[in-house]
Amino acid sequence: MTEATVIWPLDLRPVSQAFFIRTNTIRFESPLTGHVQVQERDGARWVTQLQLMRGDRDSRRIDALLAALEGPVGYVHMPDFRRLKAKGSLAGSPQLDGGTGNTLSLSGFTPSATGVLLAGDLIQTSEGRTHMVVQNIDADGSGEASVPVAPRLRDPVEVGDLITDNCRVLMRLIDDDAGSNLTDNRLRSSFQLQLIEVLPQE
Repeated sequence: MTEATVIWPLDLRPVSQAFFIRTNTIRFESPLTGHVQVQERDGARWVTQLQLMRGDRDSRRIDALLAALEGPVGYVHMPDFRRLKAKGSLAGSPQLDGGTGNTLSLSGFTPSATGVLLAGDLIQTSEGRTHMVVQNIDADGSGEASVPVAPRLRDPVEVGDLITDNCRVLMRLIDDDAGSNLTDNRLRSSFQLQLIEVLPQE
């Protein structure tokens, strides 16, 4: 059976949401000296946790959405509701030219413009792949910028207009109990959801 793919509606805004990059590290501690070494491994990915409290009509929509996903089988394009728009100026007509590793190449900014992107802004590099700008960015004299991002790029970037609004991450539910919800006598239901980014097979 083909996995369902759902776009999370922007009007189903959670009461609270955590949206973060879960790193993948390994830790070694010497039993003799207590010296600790920490190494980063590949596999850093986005994770989100949502709490929703909705009345009967929207609760039915959420029930249907979760049923369509069939637990962790299906995919959902999930936004970070704290970062629906970039805070940088985006001066000019910015274009995404390419990228590799943890760096994106952009052009089309107003030459020498400052603060075109700010730390914490999101950039969508292809469908379902979103990356966070990790430092404030100024354009150079040619309107170009080299932008450090996290997590690392895993898919080829889609060259074209820079996308910083309503960026989404391709995710799946972590467990089979996501549809569980408590409903009070006013038919208001509470949902607690956890999702994790779907990484491409490499």
